[in-house]
Amino acid sequence: MRDEIARLKNLPPRPPFKPSGMEKATNRDLGKAAGTAQRRGPKRDTDRVTREEVLRTDAPAGSRFKGYETLLVRELVMSAELVRYRRERWLTPEGNTIIAPLPAGLIGGFGANLRRFCLVLHAQGQVTTERLTSILNGIGMEISKRQVVRILTSRLEDFVAEDRAVLRTGLATAPFISVDDTGARHARRDGITTQIGSARFTVFRTGRSKSRLNFLSLLQAGGEDYVINDAALEYMRRRKVAPEVVARLAGH
Repeated sequence: MRDEIARLKNLPPRPPFKPSGMEKATNRDLGKAAGTAQRRGPKRDTDRVTREEVLRTDAPAGSRFKGYETLLVRELVMSAELVRYRRERWLTPEGNTIIAPLPAGLIGGFGANLRRFCLVLHAQGQVTTERLTSILNGIGMEISKRQVVRILTSRLEDFVAEDRAVLRTGLATAPFISVDDTGARHARRDGITTQIGSARFTVFRTGRSKSRLNFLSLLQAGGEDYVINDAALEYMRRRKVAPEVVARLAGH
């Protein structure tokens, strides 16, 4: 009907649309698929039983015991703990005080497992800080939204180093590299988010510039090495760098 109205009004016709391949992909031949369906493999965690319970029953007199029927059940245990650390304090002969160190990973009175839980839900599960606070309080953890934000944003140096290591290893081993960028809003300012990756890894970098130099600096993966070669010297001359500076760099 729309095409006919457009023809009567001397309007250009609608462009032809190719049929979607989704119906072809979803309407499979169920009979054929049933014959080629692969069987599920064995579970890989059956050798990691953490707890065993024996369930007993009241059998009538004269019954013979025939062993057990085993059933593996996967369960999730979530509970809040309040741990009191009693740190030894020693006074040396010189008058100095030595205090036993705390376990690694503690942030503002919160443990490493709590931090892992918050990071997984927030980053991988895309759970907001407000909902994450409600979940933790529902489990029994007395924690505020401000404290959750502090857990998510404090002491990220280890993650930064791991992220750079992923980029270095990926650039060195991947058979190909794909690059894309898009506009991004960060800290109330416009920026550019660049994606670098392949089938093996993906990293994201957000900055203010989309220039070639910025992209080359991203490929350094945190390194600050500089190479002075003929191309670099020619680039300096085109950018009208002082001739004495170019000559001094060319001598090294």
